[in-house]
Amino acid sequence: MRRLWVLLLMFMLGAFAAEAQKMDEKTLNTLKNATFISEVRKSAIVNSAGTVKAFFAQRAQMRWQRISNEYSEEQINDFFLGAVSLNTSNTDYGCLYNPWWDAVLLFKLSGLPDVPKVDNFCLASGCKFRREENLSAKNLQGTVPQDARPYAVDLWDITSRTTKYFKESFSGNEGGEFARLQVNDAADTERIQVRSAVRLKLLLKFLQNKSMQRESRRICNYLAAGHEEKMLKYFKDPFGAGFVKSYASIAGELRQNFVPYCYFPGPNGVLFVFFNSDFPRVLVTVTYPRKGFDRILEWYDLSKSSEYLAKWNSVKEGK
Repeated sequence: MRRLWVLLLMFMLGAFAAEAQKMDEKTLNTLKNATFISEVRKSAIVNSAGTVKAFFAQRAQMRWQRISNEYSEEQINDFFLGAVSLNTSNTDYGCLYNPWWDAVLLFKLSGLPDVPKVDNFCLASGCKFRREENLSAKNLQGTVPQDARPYAVDLWDITSRTTKYFKESFSGNEGGEFARLQVNDAADTERIQVRSAVRLKLLLKFLQNKSMQRESRRICNYLAAGHEEKMLKYFKDPFGAGFVKSYASIAGELRQNFVPYCYFPGPNGVLFVFFNSDFPRVLVTVTYPRKGFDRILEWYDLSKSSEYLAKWNSVKEGK
């Protein structure tokens, strides 16, 4: 009996060790997947053609030609600059989501854990990706501020919905989803193109406004330094929410490499969006009034979009 118990115990320990090894390999592959997608993004911000040649399999390189024909290099670079990574435990897929375009670039990968490659991909608008009914090209939620609520809330809304759908649909039952999104869709391309065109038009306005460019550089310097006392002299902290104090306390690495990504001029002033170009999920909004000097700073982490949105809805409902 004792011998039987020892054999059983050895079998159980072996099974636990094997399972632990599987978990370690799974975790490692997840990290390699995330690193690979990050490298693709960073490379494509500068040179999309070179990125495709380096990271895509030959068939995927040929398919990318259609993207190159429909979007300029400036548009492609802009998409990658504002894209955040979405991940699940399924390392066969990777996803870059740009909430300002509300568009998803989905990758089908092979080669893990050794040398990952993009075997296939699809680019889709957020509403098509999420199977939503409001497919009008006039729907610009996320691309420009809407009248219904603060701009940041729109970003949380579409980011949380996209993240939720990706995690639900690409954690084991993704074959049909990927095939659905791969189908060429002229109407969906138009939806994405309209958003990109709006962004480029606003960027042109920014490039034509030298004073706002100087202001954006000044703001980037404050964001990089993270000096709370100096920032409080320059920015107004709305409603005593402690945005400046909390921003000044984040890790110095997250405060570096901030760039202006959105510029929204309006009758009452300007709204800027800045983010860390290495981690675009960490963003800062600065409201710059047309009159006066009450520059209002807020900052958010898009990975917490669902938490922010839940809090916003509960406050709005008086709970």
